[in-house]
Amino acid sequence: MSLTFAIRSISSPTLRVLAACLMFLSFTQLPAYADHIHHLWYNNSDWQDQDLTTLTNGGIPSAYGAIAAFRTTPNNQLHVYYADENTWHMHQLYYNGKTWSDDDLTSYTGGPQAIPYGISGFSIGNLQYVFYVSNPDYHVHEISYNNADWSDQDLTGLVGGNQANPQPILAFATKPNNQFHLYYQDLTTLHMYQLYFNGTSWTYQDLTSILGGAYCFRSEWIAGFASGNLQHLFCMGYGKYSNNLDLLHIYYNNSTWVYEDVTVKSGAAPMDQYAAVAGFNVPSAKTMEVYGITDSGDFNQFTHLTGPARWNDYDMTNFLGVPGDSEPGGIVGFVTPGNQYHIYYAPEAPYSEVYQLYYNGDAWTVDDLTNGEGDADPTSGMAGFAIGNLQHVFYMSID
Repeated sequence: MSLTFAIRSISSPTLRVLAACLMFLSFTQLPAYADHIHHLWYNNSDWQDQDLTTLTNGGIPSAYGAIAAFRTTPNNQLHVYYADENTWHMHQLYYNGKTWSDDDLTSYTGGPQAIPYGISGFSIGNLQYVFYVSNPDYHVHEISYNNADWSDQDLTGLVGGNQANPQPILAFATKPNNQFHLYYQDLTTLHMYQLYFNGTSWTYQDLTSILGGAYCFRSEWIAGFASGNLQHLFCMGYGKYSNNLDLLHIYYNNSTWVYEDVTVKSGAAPMDQYAAVAGFNVPSAKTMEVYGITDSGDFNQFTHLTGPARWNDYDMTNFLGVPGDSEPGGIVGFVTPGNQYHIYYAPEAPYSEVYQLYYNGDAWTVDDLTNGEGDADPTSGMAGFAIGNLQHVFYMSID
């Protein structure tokens, strides 16, 4: 019996946590590929691919590692963050509008090693905030740029908080108050925690206890976003509505934290514990879109509709022939003007390509953006964003 199947069949939450911890230890010992960071972008006419690691002679990223990426405004400069495989230093790949460069932020700040498997961040203007879990103490750290210098801060030490599971990490700011929200799992209990900065001080809270026991199950990834001050998280986890591994929607409704079981509400199949999840808000359409992998390996779309509120499930593999997946690589999704949806992921072999699932408002298309090269790493992170209709995706290749 495989370890994956064994964990799925465990009914006790306590035993699930113990099995998950064993699985994490085995996961960190997996052999690494010689990965490179690539920039795949659409210039409003064609797709182009560039090997940023070769271009900058930057640090080799860790296989199975996460990537964070965003742009700063109003200068429209691009920033990519990852931990290298040799030193576990946090690196920034930075595009100033003309050239790309590589910066070792751990050396700049004197901070600790960054465990590569959970990295997240965002920008406010030209200010940059990146979050990771440190080695060997499993503390949550913030690396920040204040428009002059980079600094590193131990948030766990600051608030007296608990040790963090190195994966997953998710961070975003709510608007217009620019308050920071960082989400991570406890190392031993897998409870979901929030670190929250109100503009003056940091606090932390156990969301799983508030939710009555619902938690994300050792997910490599967690997706989420803010809609005003409302906060939405999506992960594969367990709650009180099912004994299966389901897609959970954990959210702050402007009063308290609650959750719903999207799998149960939509009638979908149980989820794959390895697979990533992506989600975004479509305010003009009054919907939320979430994408993930079921335990059959099928790629599914979950749509939240209002009036009355309900979740719909659409098996894109079954109905559109979208490549399935069961590897722990990341998924990226965002919306461009005109309510056009763009989803990116690298399915497992024999594909090993970066695919785009593109919805133009009427129909879906499936595109192989790496043109059969077959060198995309299906086990590692992915990040991306849109600038107007221009799309930027960052992934790891097996070189």
